Amino acid sequence: MARNLLASAILRDGHVPFHGYRDCHSAAEAYNRGLDETDAEIVVFAHQDVYLPSNWELAVRRAVGALAQIDPDWAVIGAVGTKADGSVVGRSWSSGLGRMIGEPFLDLASIVCVDEMLIVLRRGSGLRFDEGLPGFHLYGSDIVLTARATNLGSYVANIPAVHNSKPVRGLGGAYTNAYRYMCRKWAALLPVPTLIVPLSKGFWPLFRVRLKLAWSLRARARRSVDPSSDPKELAKAIGLE
Repeated sequence: MARNLLASAILRDGHVPFHGYRDCHSAAEAYNRGLDETDAEIVVFAHQDVYLPSNWELAVRRAVGALAQIDPDWAVIGAVGTKADGSVVGRSWSSGLGRMIGEPFLDLASIVCVDEMLIVLRRGSGLRFDEGLPGFHLYGSDIVLTARATNLGSYVANIPAVHNSKPVRGLGGAYTNAYRYMCRKWAALLPVPTLIVPLSKGFWPLFRVRLKLAWSLRARARRSVDPSSDPKELAKAIGLE
């Protein structure tokens, strides 16, 4: 965390308060604790292996300002997400994939799923994370679907970050438990695209992606970038700062 998230200018220079959480049973538990321990109107939830470039705070402020004009009742902003047609929108670096995700864009894009690496939440939306959702998967999809159920908008903005992640090895029991929970909870809306496996009434999509990940693990590992790489140097090399 010290090498990535805490090295971000927005935190290093003390622009915003920081709350870190360990030993929680789920992401929802940790994030709701964060909501309870701050009264900020804009709350940022980020993984420990995310680095926010030096201009990130300004980019977020611009996005919030733009949404205040077109959708003041927005709920969620992300850096990467999925649109209703299943296409991925947004821009960020992934060390696990060894490449940039997406392309530069100007407009805000409406989404049905947000990448959990980085979630910006407007407190006035009244949303909280579902602590019934087990573990640390699919809570990005859940918070966006919860916003949708209350007629609140969720968007991807041009707020790129560096995600110093490892390659996804597979979708084990923890992911399956979260997937089943989500399919039961949002059965009336299925199918719903996500960044990995679409939520579906059947489990074939999950099985198919499991096979694909198993077959491609070696190739993906070769393309990945060492997650211990200096995120500031990565950000400079790919033009994020």
